[in-house]
Amino acid sequence: MTQIISITCLAVFICWIWKIYFTPFGNQRIFRIGKNDPRLFMMSKEMYFVIFTVCTAPFFLSSLSLAKYGLWFLVLCLLIVYKRITIKWEIITFSYGLFFCWLFISFLTSPAKFEGFMLLIKYSIPILFLWLGYSAIDDEYSLFIFLKRVFVAIIVYAFFIGGFCAQFMPWLYYSPVGAVFLTYAGFADYLTALFVIPLILFGITKKTVYLWGALWLLLSTLLEAVRTGLGGMFFVTIFASFLWYKVKSIPFIAISFVLALAIVLYVPEVNRKFFMDKAGKVTPTDIIEKDAMSLDKIGTSGRSAMWETILKKYHKPQPYTGSGLGIAMRQMRHWNQSKGFAALIHNDYVQILSETGYVGIFLIGAFYLVLLLKTVTYIFSPSSSSRVKIVGTMAVSSMAGVAFSMGFDNVVSHSMTSLIMPFIFVGFFLKFVDLEQAS
Repeated sequence: MTQIISITCLAVFICWIWKIYFTPFGNQRIFRIGKNDPRLFMMSKEMYFVIFTVCTAPFFLSSLSLAKYGLWFLVLCLLIVYKRITIKWEIITFSYGLFFCWLFISFLTSPAKFEGFMLLIKYSIPILFLWLGYSAIDDEYSLFIFLKRVFVAIIVYAFFIGGFCAQFMPWLYYSPVGAVFLTYAGFADYLTALFVIPLILFGITKKTVYLWGALWLLLSTLLEAVRTGLGGMFFVTIFASFLWYKVKSIPFIAISFVLALAIVLYVPEVNRKFFMDKAGKVTPTDIIEKDAMSLDKIGTSGRSAMWETILKKYHKPQPYTGSGLGIAMRQMRHWNQSKGFAALIHNDYVQILSETGYVGIFLIGAFYLVLLLKTVTYIFSPSSSSRVKIVGTMAVSSMAGVAFSMGFDNVVSHSMTSLIMPFIFVGFFLKFVDLEQAS
């Protein structure tokens, strides 16, 4: 049943993409913006495709997930060939390009060619979506439409495939229909990457509906006790608050710390996952003074031992260059087939370190730093427009949450569900910077 639904969804996606690019503009792409002085706005096909991609990202399609990746990768490449996508090179994209070049070099020397090639595809998709985001955005109207449409989508998803559904509608959550979607940790990563959207909409409009929306997304992850998702949302909130409100955000950030601590200590399922046999016994004093939340003291569901084994086998022999792109992934799949171990490492940084060494870790760290410095420079500049500050805040906050999730989950393995989101926002940011400099 799941396979039939997945095939049907993939066929619908193909038809929809065909409709976007090979049919004339229709009324579905014309929007009326504003109440007192309404304006008609026609969305570009690229922005339509961006919204379509973000809103269909949770459709993992089970065994057809690779076919979905292949479809989107092919479409993006064709858009580049036919010059619908502008390739933008500047310091942020250049720094990611250096990281990708090192991945390619590591692939050439890797004995795990299939796994390495698949990783190259998954690491190339984010930069392609950055360029798509750059090409799709034209003005604040297209940004507003994007934010509104995606906000509605994630609110609906949180009802049908999130924690609420898992707790109160398990017959749907665990059905063949539910199996088509990426749920639990993968869906929590998706919400993390987009959690900044209701926060930004609340900051722009001051409408409490968006704040309630953010709390609804938080509740979805909380009901499933996904620690990585909760941590990612916390980082998104901290970065977005500080970048938006500057010094005025300090009281709110303090409240966020208190709320996070309360969730860890007083939500039973979350507390049990963190402290295992010590659940209910750890106090705030233990966390603050005795470092009870350190990685070596909390429960990692056996991941720490797995990480140590992978690092010892593939990082230690070649600490600077690693053992080759995809080799650790191939080992995990071998252990999964022979011993029933988990098929994934649950830590993208451990995988990068094992397969590409210190060089790989340094280059992705340099990318994060370059992104942070450039965006923050514009966000804090008095001469920057509000739209530059908005998309800059979106890009940094979303990337902060995703970067955190990469330390405890397989974000790269489902990169189209979460990893591409901050890259799209970076594309928005770079386009608005260019438009501002040209005016």
